[in-house]
Amino acid sequence: MYLKFIIILFVLNSAKSYGQSISKPLINPNSIYYKQHLYVFGYQQKPKQLQFKCYRFSNNLQLKDSNEVDLGNYTPEQFLELTTDTLHNFLNFYFQLANQKNVVSLFRLNDTLGKICYTENYDANHINSLIAFDDEKFISNNDLYLVRTNIGTNGKQFYISKYQLKSITEPFEYDFKWQFALDRQFIHRTSVIYSDTNFVLIYVNVSDGLKKGQWILKLSSKTGELIRGTKLNTKGDTRHFLMSNYRYDLKQKTIDIIGSIYQNETIDFKKGISDFKNSAKTHQLFLIQIDSLGDVIARTEKSLPLPLQSNKLNPSSNYHLKIREFTKTKDNNYNLWADLYESNSPLNLTYVSSWHLDLIATDIHFDITPSKFINGTSVIPNFISYDKGDAYGKYYLDVPSDYDKFKYKNPKNSVVIKTGLDDVNNTFFVYKKTDITNSTKQFYYVYMGKKGLENKVILKSNKGQQVNLYFTSNKSYISFLSNSDNTQFEIKTNTL
Repeated sequence: MYLKFIIILFVLNSAKSYGQSISKPLINPNSIYYKQHLYVFGYQQKPKQLQFKCYRFSNNLQLKDSNEVDLGNYTPEQFLELTTDTLHNFLNFYFQLANQKNVVSLFRLNDTLGKICYTENYDANHINSLIAFDDEKFISNNDLYLVRTNIGTNGKQFYISKYQLKSITEPFEYDFKWQFALDRQFIHRTSVIYSDTNFVLIYVNVSDGLKKGQWILKLSSKTGELIRGTKLNTKGDTRHFLMSNYRYDLKQKTIDIIGSIYQNETIDFKKGISDFKNSAKTHQLFLIQIDSLGDVIARTEKSLPLPLQSNKLNPSSNYHLKIREFTKTKDNNYNLWADLYESNSPLNLTYVSSWHLDLIATDIHFDITPSKFINGTSVIPNFISYDKGDAYGKYYLDVPSDYDKFKYKNPKNSVVIKTGLDDVNNTFFVYKKTDITNSTKQFYYVYMGKKGLENKVILKSNKGQQVNLYFTSNKSYISFLSNSDNTQFEIKTNTL
């Protein structure tokens, strides 16, 4: 009898932990998920005082911390939409009055909601001015790296500049530390991908000349001096080795680069043209491992037949693969999640589905074991919108030679929230569909059911409501939803 009671109690507690919900009053509430915690923030209207409030919740919705700041004798309607970021590992909240658009106030907290500073009426043009409009930037603790270009008579000159944060108790301003100038000729792309207190790693695409190819440069983070350059393609190999993802091993001090191989005639970065007609069915994948000295210690190349058939309505379309997730297992194998895109023109790529790949170590190299491919978007009618101005699920290139950026840059309007494998190794997806005409969102769970591939809406918003979900494990997530007039929020733990 006692054992039966314990079992019943365990089941009840388990059910409670997986279906817990919390509701609180808050005006214009919103949320972010950061450092394994959920942060919910918004306004509270007091007599002659508007207060900003922020809560921190654990993954099981235990309230851990809160903080607030008085903004003055205002109402929420007098402010522009509140913006936030986690720049330099802080929670930064920015408040702008609608009638004072050049003035901003800043409330900065650490990840446990300890107050760092509250600065009022600061010049909005100086808030994060260094990085506001730079696409190629990299932030590591208090260091900021920017890629800048100057166009002169000898062509385009790339510079890597390092800046260091002046103070954490004021709006972010920086001291210039050093600048590294790359060769003047034939540099097509430069991107900082990793840094620590000792060195900086830079991915460089050289379009022509004696150094033509793709490189990983290692610079001193203290002085900006070049330590070592490692070429991804071997001597005499004219193919392009375009990086799609990377991982740095802190213990072994090694870096793994994974990406795609393209023939020289497929993309000409110097001329700015591309032609993928002959590479639509098979994908060439590479994995290169570089040790702490900058030497290539392992190189694997694999042909991967793409699982998508040619588009009968548009035979000229082709398919493209980029690696969204790249992790290493305890037995030194790799887990990959690849996203596949369809291109009907050289400048537009549209998301189709995701595909799980295992890289299994052998005595010599790695073998690829792909999961069964499932076209996740095929069961959601009109999931990708082609309305003018709707960029969700798409990646637009300014010019065909921006294709190398597509390979490693995360899309700004991704529809992919979660991909995973179920108990029988079938792929499941969680997608977000945003309707830009009425500002609503729907989250779809796509999975292999008894009748084949099925989908259901697991969370949605009406016009004006704030909604989001955050995965805390493979199939567990927290949902966030404001009420219809944005005066209250509900957070809830859920499982797929």
